[in-house]
Amino acid sequence: MSSRESRVFVRGSSRRRRKSKEKPPYMSDLRIILLGKSVSENSRVGNFLLGQAAFDSEAPPDVVERVGGRLKDRHVMVINSPQLLQTNISDHQITQTVRECVSLSDPGPHVIVLLLKHDQCSAEDQECVEKVLDSFSERVYQHTIVLTTQKPTETNDILQKIIQKCFNRHFSLQRSSSSADDLLQMFEDIVKMNDGQHLDCAEGSQYFTMKQQATERLSEGVKMNLVICGSDGTLKSSISEQILDLHGRQISLVDLPALFNTRLSEEEVMRQTLRCVSLCDPGVHVFLLIIPDAPLNNEDKAEMEEIQRIFSSRINKHMMILIMQSSEHQTAELDEETQSVIERFGGRHHFFGPNTQVSTLMKNIEKMLKETQRRVFLHRDISGDADEKTDEI
Repeated sequence: MSSRESRVFVRGSSRRRRKSKEKPPYMSDLRIILLGKSVSENSRVGNFLLGQAAFDSEAPPDVVERVGGRLKDRHVMVINSPQLLQTNISDHQITQTVRECVSLSDPGPHVIVLLLKHDQCSAEDQECVEKVLDSFSERVYQHTIVLTTQKPTETNDILQKIIQKCFNRHFSLQRSSSSADDLLQMFEDIVKMNDGQHLDCAEGSQYFTMKQQATERLSEGVKMNLVICGSDGTLKSSISEQILDLHGRQISLVDLPALFNTRLSEEEVMRQTLRCVSLCDPGVHVFLLIIPDAPLNNEDKAEMEEIQRIFSSRINKHMMILIMQSSEHQTAELDEETQSVIERFGGRHHFFGPNTQVSTLMKNIEKMLKETQRRVFLHRDISGDADEKTDEI
């Protein structure tokens, strides 16, 4: 097991545990989501809070980590998302990352921490912060606090507006007297103000609204769970945005991170894979494997090898190869190697060009679901120890 994997299950810290009188319910457990735009800054704050080197300052920025520990008499769980406040993040990335944060803080976070800087808080940053927070819940500000790590050279009006929306809650690590205990006290004040209740991220959440957008009313009221696979993040984001722009029936769409040539350990790759599948309830109806309409390169081939290795042949009946064309004038002919790949994964494929209607793709997917009788790929199917089941309609 890798060090990162073991950190997910940390149950203690280097701080001494003190005996104390019985605490009220709102003092027993604390789930915190730490949002920022820098891996090193987020790691610094997370480590300060937990009193140990829990987060790696060189970890991949797109990985959401959860680390547990104790602070005074409180069990604390920190969910660290170091890139969610970057202004160049797409709406699809926001919804995907928010979903991970919500899943890791189940049944919901008590506190959300915005890690912001005085000299890097513009109107664009404010818009990003509001979009991200709205993706959690319309009541999110009742649970949110702003944390800064630098002394201000001058007053930043945008930052002050954000702090005001967070009920004027602000903590600065630059104060000489700042301590993790002081920060914990502010967290406890937030929990107490909310009567010990965690944030209900399903209620009023823009994220859940976006994720449940639909296609045509081919089967009204029936939810379809899709997982987007492939080595090219740009192609995956492109098709994801187009699918989510449609209306009609409910769709849950999850982006499976590239499995090959990552900095993640084997254990972490498996954990991320299991998490993506588990986010689809009751299971995955269709995996869309995105490849370019060109001779497959070594990265494409290696990614498909990893998918086949991890998911085994069980994935084949749930797989559709989506071939992305850059021009409508390209032919629908396939080279021998691509044909071989399609056959290996069950034989289904669909060409998708600049002017292709997503509704046509969805009709092919619906046809595929009828062929499989709406059977789903389950979380435990990855390890090969479960039978498939049919999604109840």
